[in-house]
Amino acid sequence: MDKIIEFIERHKFGLLITLVVHIGLFVYFQIATYKEVVLFEPWDFQTMHNEAPDDIQITPDQIETSQEKALLDPETEVSSFVKNENDQRERSSERDVNYTSYSESGNPEAIENEFEQKLKDEIRQRRKEKSNNEPSSTADLDNSPKEKPNEKQKSGEKASSKAIKGATMVSYSLKDRHPLNHNDWYVRNPGYTCGNVNGVVKIAITVNEGGDVVAAKVVNEESKNATPCMLQKAKEYALMSRFNYSENAPKSQSGVITYRFVYR
Repeated sequence: MDKIIEFIERHKFGLLITLVVHIGLFVYFQIATYKEVVLFEPWDFQTMHNEAPDDIQITPDQIETSQEKALLDPETEVSSFVKNENDQRERSSERDVNYTSYSESGNPEAIENEFEQKLKDEIRQRRKEKSNNEPSSTADLDNSPKEKPNEKQKSGEKASSKAIKGATMVSYSLKDRHPLNHNDWYVRNPGYTCGNVNGVVKIAITVNEGGDVVAAKVVNEESKNATPCMLQKAKEYALMSRFNYSENAPKSQSGVITYRFVYR
């Protein structure tokens, strides 16, 4: 017993410090691990049939109209013809005919010769301006690049004197203009180039007096379900489009081309 008392007396400060440290650690861990009790009222099931408040606001732009639904409907039959939105001819949905975006009236050969002469006159005028009014030789004009000739009518198809009715993959609106050489090939069709998705892209174009598309810009508010591929291809193909020369046309004429991309 005396040894125990002697040990405590000799190490009383160490024992006291150890006791204080243990008490401090105990208090610290009690505070650190304390969790506040959250009281809640049990559900009384009296409001189980009440409708939740509808705080979601839907704008008119988010509502799909019947026109937009029909525009992107994969079941809608879409032809690969080119449609002129300003065409005043009677429209037809007859099958197995060759529809064009322009009137077939008149002598095609005479129209082409007239265009060729006007194109030569335009080139001659441009070269005069470029060379300080020095006349250009006729030989140089004859060596100018030839345009793509009119494609022959497909066998088994008859030419239609009516405009096409219904959805087409390409349509344009450019007052008093038609595709170059009366050939719809010059309003190119990118409709199968962007994978398995439907979409519509409208392009605002600027055409010079000679019929070249010198500017093209996407009309976002009138384009539907357009992917980056569609936007790129539509602008690219719009800039490749060519229309007829017109001496009565302004030097800068505005119009639109609408491209419909179709799931193939």
